[in-house]
Amino acid sequence: MRTAVLIVDDEREDRDFCSEALRALGYEAESAESADQALSALGTGKFDIVLADVRMPGMNGLDLLKIVKQDYPAVDVVMITGFGTVSSAVQAIKEGAYDYLTKPLKLDDLKSVFRRLAEKQELTAENRLLREQLKAHQGFANLIGTSPKMQKVYRLILKVAPKRHPVLIIGESGTGKELVARAIHAYSPWNKKPFMPVDCGALTPALIESELFGHVRGAFTGAVQTRQGLLAAAAGGTVFLDEIAELPMEVQVKLLRSLQEREIKPVGSNARTRLEARVIAATNEDLQTAIRRGGFRKELYFRLDVVSIKLPPLRERKSDIPLLAHFFIERHRGPEGKVADISYEAMSRLMSYDWPGNVRELENCVQRALALGSGSLIQVRDLPSNLLHHPGSPSEGAGVSTLKEQERRAILQALETTQGDRMRAAKLLGIGKTTIYRKLKEYGIEAGREGSPTA
Repeated sequence: MRTAVLIVDDEREDRDFCSEALRALGYEAESAESADQALSALGTGKFDIVLADVRMPGMNGLDLLKIVKQDYPAVDVVMITGFGTVSSAVQAIKEGAYDYLTKPLKLDDLKSVFRRLAEKQELTAENRLLREQLKAHQGFANLIGTSPKMQKVYRLILKVAPKRHPVLIIGESGTGKELVARAIHAYSPWNKKPFMPVDCGALTPALIESELFGHVRGAFTGAVQTRQGLLAAAAGGTVFLDEIAELPMEVQVKLLRSLQEREIKPVGSNARTRLEARVIAATNEDLQTAIRRGGFRKELYFRLDVVSIKLPPLRERKSDIPLLAHFFIERHRGPEGKVADISYEAMSRLMSYDWPGNVRELENCVQRALALGSGSLIQVRDLPSNLLHHPGSPSEGAGVSTLKEQERRAILQALETTQGDRMRAAKLLGIGKTTIYRKLKEYGIEAGREGSPTA
């Protein structure tokens, strides 16, 4: 379906000019002589864009703009103003207009505005699609991503979930190894049974052995009562051994024996019980290297590595970053959170970063941006400093005179008003395209097509 534009102007000559030009650009165009006619037409729900004159008899264009943004928030508005009425243009942009054109109308200006608007609408449509994909994947135990590497992970999860075989999950810190373990458990026939996570590096050898296998009263100092271990407490569920490479060697031996014989022997007891739980292990280390240096038992590795799932680092699935970012915005912005999306420029920064901390680092980044952001979009300035740094950026205020600082602030304010659009900012400032590009470079200011200025 073609994008539909409603042209609102009391001057027939201007309506005809815009209709002919927009149809030539591939738009569907209809006209209205007044704001009242326009509101009736908008009620049909067929229009994507309104192109309206500011000065009209009866209800003026600015009043129409306010109603459109309130009642039809998905409809973009471009205003037409008389030559030299910059104040009306600034007011229109503050009220939510995407851009403005000045009379007498020029074909090149109209093409330029609608070309940029088409790019903006395309980005908005992509964000909406991402949110729909996000909802579709929330049911997969909170695993987010549609990249080929993540699709492979999903297929492996579904294949191993119905079986009792041990699974070894391999991946860097922050890639979501516990989420994969929980997904395997959630899609297994035993998902109503307990899921017991254990951090193998968080406890001393004596305590980790007791945690896994349990102990009887008097087995060691402080064992004042008999305690059931997690391998037994999980019954027919799942025990998740996170960071298995940190497991002490003597406990590795006991775990290997339990997996081989399917029996559990509590500390200080000769009695044995049946091991019913499934064991899933995870590591961010190369276990083959650990075996060579004598830090991990080869037999245990082969017992655990019946099926292995390797999680890709975030830098190898960057196509999932927008989906993850939107997921974390929805998760952390709260019921009254103002931030609902992320700017084009800020997303570009996320996509260009290598994320050594993987998905966990991205989540922390989004949380920080939500805490610092004040508008409806996460902007570049809200991101952590390691994403903001760029070579050649001058230090704040260094070597800047008062007059230059005023000029710099004026440019920043214009960019803020236009959401980082250089061309619109130049029009508001009354300067040319070449001048604003030169000034942006001079002051070390960056601005994206839909982003906000950063300096």
